[in-house]
Amino acid sequence: MGCRPTTCHFDRRPGFPRRLVGGASVLVCSLLAGQAWAQAVGSGARSLSITSSVDADVSEVAEQRTLGGDTRDTVTQVRPAFRIDSRSGRVVGSLSYSLNLAHHTKQDYQGQNVQNFLSGSLQAEAIERWMYVDATANITQQPASAYGTQSAPDTASDNPNRIEVGSVSVSPYVRGALASAVNYEFRLTGSATNGRRSKAADSSTTGGSFSLSSAVPGTHLGWDLLATSQSVDYRVGRKTQYDRFSGRVSWLPDPDLTLNLRAGQESTDVASLIKTRYDNWGAGLTWRPSPRTRAQFEADDRYFGRSHQVTLEHRMPSSSIQFSSSRDASNGADPGAGGQRITVYQAYDRLLAPTIPDAAERDAAIRLYLQSQNNADPNALVSAGSINSAITLIERNQFTFAYTGGRMAASLQVYSSQSRVIDAAVAAAEADRQWGYIATASYRLSPTSQLSLTGSRMITESTDTRAGTDLKSLTLGWSDQIGRRTTAGATLRYSVFNGTNDPYRQAAVQASISQRF
Repeated sequence: MGCRPTTCHFDRRPGFPRRLVGGASVLVCSLLAGQAWAQAVGSGARSLSITSSVDADVSEVAEQRTLGGDTRDTVTQVRPAFRIDSRSGRVVGSLSYSLNLAHHTKQDYQGQNVQNFLSGSLQAEAIERWMYVDATANITQQPASAYGTQSAPDTASDNPNRIEVGSVSVSPYVRGALASAVNYEFRLTGSATNGRRSKAADSSTTGGSFSLSSAVPGTHLGWDLLATSQSVDYRVGRKTQYDRFSGRVSWLPDPDLTLNLRAGQESTDVASLIKTRYDNWGAGLTWRPSPRTRAQFEADDRYFGRSHQVTLEHRMPSSSIQFSSSRDASNGADPGAGGQRITVYQAYDRLLAPTIPDAAERDAAIRLYLQSQNNADPNALVSAGSINSAITLIERNQFTFAYTGGRMAASLQVYSSQSRVIDAAVAAAEADRQWGYIATASYRLSPTSQLSLTGSRMITESTDTRAGTDLKSLTLGWSDQIGRRTTAGATLRYSVFNGTNDPYRQAAVQASISQRF
């Protein structure tokens, strides 16, 4: 991404960079992307913007723990941050990073005093109209286990179950046409996930794909062929291989309706200790009755059973709704594609993508809305799940509603997820089931001040061998823009965690100030 904080704590083992990017070819393409970024900076300063900020807050936290008694802690936090945006030219993307430095007066505090948060996405045209590079990077704070102690995303309390996890992916590809009749795309992919002071999250993924498709879009009949290969290596698990070939035929009986049928084969050693071949088939439907409405249904027969992807979206003048449902295998490397680590920013990005296709405009709209919600943290997790060390089958359902009025803004996110390890080398494990919601409402008291209320709940259901957990949190916040680039705020929070692993009740009051540069 061109800027990697030294505190990310990615793996320093010999050979790790090769595993991270999937070979020298990916490294070369990454350098080309860097050249394109430099050209964009040099040729058009207006296309690049750099902003920075410093947030500071002081919290008084009181906890009542069943196992540890009553405790008090005064927490002082300082969060310097910067953000880079490129909105035009050959490089489009953004990179935001913040460093959270905390000081606790609690003598037996054992948590992290330094935390990193990173969110980056880059699309570069390395060679004009032919070679491109997509890259993403994320650092978040995640629970190691869904059955361990849970805490609210923005709380400063001590939680040994929470670890720092970083992920990075690079995907260079070439795209073009053969004799103006057939489109082709050849893509390489490389990604890695690494946990700070934890090996359970460490994994690397390398692979590639090649596709051919009909060159004339919008015709009644279309076709495409796709071949993919992927290798996933877990540091505390094993290495698995996956190969797939499929063909698809699409039909447009109406400009608003698209139907498709597909079939193929895949070979993998995930569901068995030796590589086994499976037949695949599937069908899909996409319906766009208006620019504001979209319905998509996809279903396939795979090596692990049935997979599906359902998306229903509708946008109204001042609100939007979305329902999504998916069931697919995940290697945990990509938080935004089938995994359980869904941030608030990613949830709104998926919701607004069909209505605001421009990535830069969509990013600005999301951050403006989150700022109106008492500076809501875009990196806060909607659903945390847990760290997986093997290929996992994840089924997730989510409903999202967002409303913005003259003075009132509100949002609701309700989700449920179920995950189960499907690696044949791992002993059969019980499925992890979670569900919960995040509801937020804000009211603008004046042109510069506002009041917000946020309630959330996350439940991990019990199994035959593990007790479930239940985390409830309620937050009342006030903020006021006291200067052109200065915002002050106050927050009251009350959380209750129930579970056999250190249940607690927590009350906190916080005063904060934010300076933008």
